[in-house]
Amino acid sequence: MKRFSYKARTRSGQAVDGIIHAESEVAATTELRQEGYIVTSLREAKEPIQVFQRQLTVKAKHLALFCRQFAIMLSTGLTLVKSLELLEEQAVDPAFARVLQTIRLDVASGTGFTKALEKHSKVFPHVFVHLVEAGEVTGSLPEIFDRLAIYYEREDELRKKISEALMYPVIIASVSFIMVLVLLFVVLPMLVSNFAGFGVEIPAITMAVLNGRDWIITHWYIVLGLIVAISLGLRYYGTTRQGRKVKDSLKLALPVVGEMQKMVIFSRFCRTLSLLLSSGIAMIPTLQILERLMDNVVIKKAVSAASLGVERGQGISAPLTEHKVFPKMLVQMVAVGEETGNLETVLVQLADYYDREVNFAVASFTKLLEPAVMVVLAVVVLFILVSVYLPMMQMVTAI
Repeated sequence: MKRFSYKARTRSGQAVDGIIHAESEVAATTELRQEGYIVTSLREAKEPIQVFQRQLTVKAKHLALFCRQFAIMLSTGLTLVKSLELLEEQAVDPAFARVLQTIRLDVASGTGFTKALEKHSKVFPHVFVHLVEAGEVTGSLPEIFDRLAIYYEREDELRKKISEALMYPVIIASVSFIMVLVLLFVVLPMLVSNFAGFGVEIPAITMAVLNGRDWIITHWYIVLGLIVAISLGLRYYGTTRQGRKVKDSLKLALPVVGEMQKMVIFSRFCRTLSLLLSSGIAMIPTLQILERLMDNVVIKKAVSAASLGVERGQGISAPLTEHKVFPKMLVQMVAVGEETGNLETVLVQLADYYDREVNFAVASFTKLLEPAVMVVLAVVVLFILVSVYLPMMQMVTAI
């Protein structure tokens, strides 16, 4: 898509200008004419060159706040353009403020709100754009933004719980790693030199630790090269179709982490599906949107099969039974929701259930991970300490 800077007039004679994204100049002119503009000037606008350009990403908590503020402003009677202007002024991130400014100018010049958002698909997720489109069509934007605020608040809460679960083990592992480095590179060489001065023979285990350390120092480029090569190789393999399938299958098959990840995926699956359906989006487009949102290829394949099943008139629950990754309870509850016509309500209840299960799983995972990390690190530190104190014991015995 190319960027074109245009100047035009409305049918009432009002002058407007802005930026439009299109495949070609002809396509840009056609699109502007369809929107009712008389084009007076059109030229390609180059992207500004930035040496250190970062990809703008909006966190779930910031999206939740943005949606909450937007819902309040629209419900009080403010126009869409005025609300965008106020949100632009309140934006903390200058890059996000520029995005809102571009959207505001597009909307003010007559472009549809959804179309203006689609130009920034890397900033706003698919769920956000499609729900706004549904709200724009039905005239219920305040309600849609209120639902989106709740949705992203739940997303942020879920991520915080997972981060908190991993924080303590990471801190313990980091401190222990630093302690091992101090023992290897400061304490052990100093003690060995002192023992050598007393004529004490260095034990084999201590020499093995020292030789290993010296080899790593001497051949650091080999170690670094192996780490980089393995990392790049695994990353490349993970980008291939087979690699992604293997990686995502392994993630779900892990004993504790895999079950926790499944529950996170099921919670998001149910909540997003309920949000889209309750906002007036049809089942097939909803499943297509949901398929694009799924990061795990195993789940993505199941959602794709569900979409094809709905097209064939099977419903959503029947195709899901063919994929063992979905638990029987979820499939049976979805089937009940389809039969009774309360699918959105059932999905919300399932999402709340899996949220509670995630909370329990995170707490259990933390309790399980802490002693496991401590045991592994204790073995490593004990091995280093034995190699340090064994010469001291031999020196005392010799005296």
